[in-house]
Amino acid sequence: MSEQNGIYKGRARHSTPLVGGSLYLWAGAQIDLPRTLARFHDSHQRRKLVSAVEKFTLSTGRWSSHLTRGTPPLGVVGYYCTTFRSNIYYYGGFCGHDTCFHNSLSVLNTLTMSWTQLHPNDESMMKKAYGGMLSLELDETDYLFIVGGTGPTPAVRHPQFQYEQLEDGVARTNEQLLYNLSNGEFHIK
Repeated sequence: MSEQNGIYKGRARHSTPLVGGSLYLWAGAQIDLPRTLARFHDSHQRRKLVSAVEKFTLSTGRWSSHLTRGTPPLGVVGYYCTTFRSNIYYYGGFCGHDTCFHNSLSVLNTLTMSWTQLHPNDESMMKKAYGGMLSLELDETDYLFIVGGTGPTPAVRHPQFQYEQLEDGVARTNEQLLYNLSNGEFHIK
C-alpha cells in the first residue's frame, strides 16, 4: 500500500477508464474495505465506502477523491467497464462474499459525479464478473457490447454459447450481450 496526496492506494481487480484528460478509479479489492463489510451484501456503511471515486488528472499528475451521488453498484470487484462520452458504464461484478455475482448495469456521469442504475439485477441473465465490455455504434445506434465472464451456473443456458463448469463452483462463459443505450434493452446475440 502506498500513499499519494493523502490518498491510500492499495487496490486490485478494478478498472481505471480514461474520460477526457483524467483516469477514474472506482472500487476493486481494497485494503481499506474491512473484511467484515465484504460479507454483507448491502449496507449503508458499505455503500459509503464504495461511493468515492478517485480521479487522476493527467495534466497535473495529481489524485483527488470525489464523493458521488446516487447508488453505486454492488459488484465492486471484477466488474465490466467502458466509457462513452462523459459517462462510465459498469456491468456485473463480484460482491466480495460467498458466490455473490451481479448483472446490473449502472452509469457514472463524470460531469455530475452521480450514479444511475440503467438495468437492475436480472435472474433471466447470467450473473458474472471478469469479462469485457466496450461501447460501439451500429447503424447510427449506440450500444454496449458485453462478452464472457465467470459466475454461478446460470439457470438459462443459451445454445449458441459455451458454459464451462470450473473447479471452484463457478462457470465460465462466452455469452455476448448488446445493450441499446437508446431504448434500454438487452439483446442476447
